[in-house]
Amino acid sequence: MLHSPWFIGTVAVAVALVAASAVLDYLSYSEWYGYARVALDRGEFYKSYGMQSRLAPMYWVGTDGKPFSALLYFLLPMLCLLPGAGTLVEDRGSGFQSHALSRVADGAYYCAKALACFVSGALIALIPLLLAIVFASLVGPWGTPDPNEVFAFGIPITLDTPFRSLFFTQPGMYLLCWSGTAALLCGLWSIAVLAVSLYAKSPVRLFIGSVLAQLLINYMSLSVNNMFFMGSNKTLDMFTVLHPLGYVSTSPSMTAIAVLIAIYSLIGILVPIISFKRRCYL
Repeated sequence: MLHSPWFIGTVAVAVALVAASAVLDYLSYSEWYGYARVALDRGEFYKSYGMQSRLAPMYWVGTDGKPFSALLYFLLPMLCLLPGAGTLVEDRGSGFQSHALSRVADGAYYCAKALACFVSGALIALIPLLLAIVFASLVGPWGTPDPNEVFAFGIPITLDTPFRSLFFTQPGMYLLCWSGTAALLCGLWSIAVLAVSLYAKSPVRLFIGSVLAQLLINYMSLSVNNMFFMGSNKTLDMFTVLHPLGYVSTSPSMTAIAVLIAIYSLIGILVPIISFKRRCYL
């Protein structure tokens, strides 16, 4: 599955978005650095233009606030499904599934598919996000961000932001934690869709249905929050939860991350167990 064009293509798309965001970050850093150099040459030492706070962790694809970064996190829940989530449907349509199940047990066949699906989905998130750390290191120097400076730059890190304390104490660990969390969520989401695909007839419909499900979850989460939680912006859709800082109207939370891990794990385990036991899948 890792050699398939779908996996290579989706990783290439994600890496391209990361690279585009890094280019914008570099141009931004260079512009402010130029202003600071001119001020220094003039003897205006008090005009530093905040260069002492323009550190690598603030130019990562999850914290830089660039449009390509937001687009990456919006596309990740869809990209991670392409290599493996629809393989059961494809095998069933081609007749390979019947051939495989004549040689191995249902559980062994599904577990092999689930493992490959999890690995491919997780790597689609992990590879570009780790590469983004490298790009951020090339843009600005490493250091520990100052909370006051971060807020002044408009980076929306609040008390509810997951792994917030790491950002201001061990920023490198913060970036690694978020990369690992995104990879885990994408892998489990891929397995959950794979489990549901036991009842799907078309990989295209499966993909479209999965995307619509995330959009519906976003709408329902916001509606429930407005009705019962005084306009809370916490949601359970993958589009929001994957983004470290969220969007204008929504933001991630540790509760949402834990809930999604539990839900997608249960779907990936219980649906095939029930289906194989009752022989009720397509």
